[in-house]
Amino acid sequence: MTSIGFIGVGEIASAMVEGLARSEADDAHASDLRFFLSPRNADRAKHLAESLETATVCDSNQDVVDRSELIVLAVLPQQAAAVLDELDIPADRTLISAVAGLATDQLAEHLPHSPTIVRIIPLPAVRERKGVTAMYPANQAVEEILGRLGGSVTAADETLFSTLSAVTATMSAHFAFLQSITAWLVDQGWKQADADHFIRGQFVGLGTTLAETDTPIKELVADHETPGGLNEQLNREWMDEANRGRLAAALDAVYARVTGAAD
Repeated sequence: MTSIGFIGVGEIASAMVEGLARSEADDAHASDLRFFLSPRNADRAKHLAESLETATVCDSNQDVVDRSELIVLAVLPQQAAAVLDELDIPADRTLISAVAGLATDQLAEHLPHSPTIVRIIPLPAVRERKGVTAMYPANQAVEEILGRLGGSVTAADETLFSTLSAVTATMSAHFAFLQSITAWLVDQGWKQADADHFIRGQFVGLGTTLAETDTPIKELVADHETPGGLNEQLNREWMDEANRGRLAAALDAVYARVTGAAD
């Protein structure tokens, strides 16, 4: 049996617990998992414990540490130092940090017994076991857990890990892109509900293509346009060199923030 503790039970931690519990239900050969939840965010922790027989709300964060082999730290960056300073995490534990922007050496300053530290970037899709999670450094036990949630990619160094952290900032911009398209349809006379309905139908199929194929994304661009066609026209006129440059500059700025270079 593998025991996994969660310090901080917000949206991402809940998604991980529910995804892992689903993996247990779907795989008769999976080893047993046991979840120990921090009393932080009591309502969410209580809901998980009531819906999953394998989940238990602990009396304190230290209780989570004492009962867990793998400990997922999922608190806000500004909370992490204070939370860790109150804990005694033995050397034989593995701390899995889902805290954005805190490097392993920064985390290690608050871990006097030097437990193993692994950083991850879990995304909401882990709830459906479709999220690809970034991790650093390589760790077999953590990789096996992430494999149940959709898989993982391991960064060769912390710099590359931070680039993946930066690109996760593009999710709301993706929906803003769709919002701009629906707004154009509304300006042409469509009702908002009909515009939303049509655009959802248009793009849900593209998401399926991403999920069910391993075709390189660059090739998907070509696959969805014909020379001289409408898709090629919009791609050429909107995603021109200037707009690509602005996107790259925005990612550079996010990367600088993630790595602390913007401070």
